[in-house]
Amino acid sequence: MRHTRNLCLILQLLFFANSLFAQSERSIQVYGDSLYQVLSKITDPEQKAEALLDLSFFWSDYDTVKAFYYIDEAHDLLGTKAKDRYYQGIFSFYRASVLFEPAPERAKSAYLEVDNILKALPDNKRALRYRIRALGSYGALLQRDGHAEEYVEVLLNKVIPMAKDIRDSVLLGVNLQNVAMALMNMQRYDKANQYYGEALQLLQRKANSEEERLTLFVNAARNRLYQQDMENARKFLDSAETVSKAIPLSSYMPTYHVVEGSYWERKNEIGNALAHFDKALLRAKQMNSQDIIPNILYGQYEALKRMGRYKEAKAALIQVLPYVEGKSLLRNKQTLYYHIANLNTLTGNFKEAAQWYEKFKLVSDSVFAHAGEDKILTLEQKYKTAERENELLLAKSKFQEQQLSLKRTQSWLVIMVFASALLALLSVLWYNTSRNRKRLAAQQELLLHQELKNLQQREKISVFNAMVQGQEKERSRIARDLHDGLGGMLASVKLQLSAVADDQQAEQRKEETNMELYNIINQLDQSVNELRRVARNMMPESLLYMGLEAALGDLCNAMRHKGLDIEFEARDLRNDYDQSFLISVYRIVQELLTNAVKHSDASKVWVQCNENDGHFYLSVEDNGKGFTFNKNPERASGIGLSNILNRVELLNGQLEVDSVIGRGASFHIDINLNG
Repeated sequence: MRHTRNLCLILQLLFFANSLFAQSERSIQVYGDSLYQVLSKITDPEQKAEALLDLSFFWSDYDTVKAFYYIDEAHDLLGTKAKDRYYQGIFSFYRASVLFEPAPERAKSAYLEVDNILKALPDNKRALRYRIRALGSYGALLQRDGHAEEYVEVLLNKVIPMAKDIRDSVLLGVNLQNVAMALMNMQRYDKANQYYGEALQLLQRKANSEEERLTLFVNAARNRLYQQDMENARKFLDSAETVSKAIPLSSYMPTYHVVEGSYWERKNEIGNALAHFDKALLRAKQMNSQDIIPNILYGQYEALKRMGRYKEAKAALIQVLPYVEGKSLLRNKQTLYYHIANLNTLTGNFKEAAQWYEKFKLVSDSVFAHAGEDKILTLEQKYKTAERENELLLAKSKFQEQQLSLKRTQSWLVIMVFASALLALLSVLWYNTSRNRKRLAAQQELLLHQELKNLQQREKISVFNAMVQGQEKERSRIARDLHDGLGGMLASVKLQLSAVADDQQAEQRKEETNMELYNIINQLDQSVNELRRVARNMMPESLLYMGLEAALGDLCNAMRHKGLDIEFEARDLRNDYDQSFLISVYRIVQELLTNAVKHSDASKVWVQCNENDGHFYLSVEDNGKGFTFNKNPERASGIGLSNILNRVELLNGQLEVDSVIGRGASFHIDINLNG
């Protein structure tokens, strides 16, 4: 009863403090002191010690010295009881929480130590809850280091099963949300939506879960923004704003303002966007959160660049430099150097732009080198794993052969012992058994033949699917390498030549030399444009970011030329098709249009696509010279048409070809979206 009264008193003061104090350093100090004053009314040493540890958790976001002080105070209060395994584990947990931001490597070691200490108390539910929190925080640090897949593995294989065992819906909801965030970071937005929905069902009616729901609403809104779903993003942000009124000092408020700023930036209301970014920056600096500050500054850069305020946008990016250059992630440096160079180009500062492009080129070379090393290590691991599996299979096969040989020997011994007495009976049995075996063997042969046919078909589909996926990944990689690597280097050369041309023009007027130099610059411009066209053709950006309709429209426009008119029409298409479906449909249309351009001598091509009642319909028709179509896929004329047939089969679709010599050709495809 006393514990219940103390808990209610703390909750009342929490509510009072949250509603009374503004989000400033002074209000944070007053709020923390108020929590400490409540502790004086708690008389039970263990309850008071755990309240001190929770107070340390609050201060870990603002003042690490105070946070460690309250941990030491709790330790002294418990005396010899602090040596119990349970308290050793939770003290390690709270120390790791303080180290989370300033010393992440030490924090990771401490979180693993918590799990190691407390797993010896399997029947203690409180210990299990701390293990769940420790492993979740450890996984979050793994994700921060770029190991998102390991983070998801920790959540799915350890944290979530433990939360289900103790039936703690709040912990389960929090970690389902963590899985959603990891999937969101890997750009699997539809899958992330499912996990966010499950987490919301668990948390929306739970008391004292405001912090968890605020985090959930903010990240669900961010996921919707990535999908350009502005309507649902606004709903989640409104819910987050409502919850935040109950916890205005939450450490997640900077992230809330960042997502709000991104929303208004996409709505082109830059004033609102910058106001939220300023609020986020103020809170993040109060909390000394070194990881979120560069994200806020980058959001300010995007908003300022959209307004055309390039100098202020550049100043925002320059502030990001210390945070990025202090880390080992080369991708972040590569992106930052490129954008700074681009801003210098927009402001006409070609010399400085060339310097930043040179930095971008050097980092890009390192990124590509690391990527190659990672692929080699991955292939080596797969190879070693395959070798071990083959050795196990071989040993198992030899063992089975030995067992079979032994059984046969035993059978022959038994037969020889009883042969004379049972010869007549065995003859009859042998005759009947032989006849049954022949009949069974014939049936098994038919079944085996059918199974082999089915297996060959499945293997054919599997091989083609793997080949297509490999081709698309390689296309994407080459397109990214062309655009980020060679494109950046060509742009850098062009900018350096432009700077030299400007210097020459200022110092002396040599018109013929300058004319040749500008011709070279124009040729470089054409080379960059051609490079970008090839990169877009290999993996069109409009397909990944604007959807199927926009990508097919761009494709038709690109392939239209004098003498060939391409008419495109799309109806009732969705924006949430799987990426593999989008790429397959795009490649089918691309192959059909390429065949029409190369072989049909057509003057007009019609491309139509629509979705109706769970089916996706696609048709490509031309008025060209036509051809004779062979319905046998193995004898289909041309590799391109064979690829189209295989892609349609992979999508669980049907292809109908209507072509007559001299009357053009029509391709009609029906894909069942429900499998």
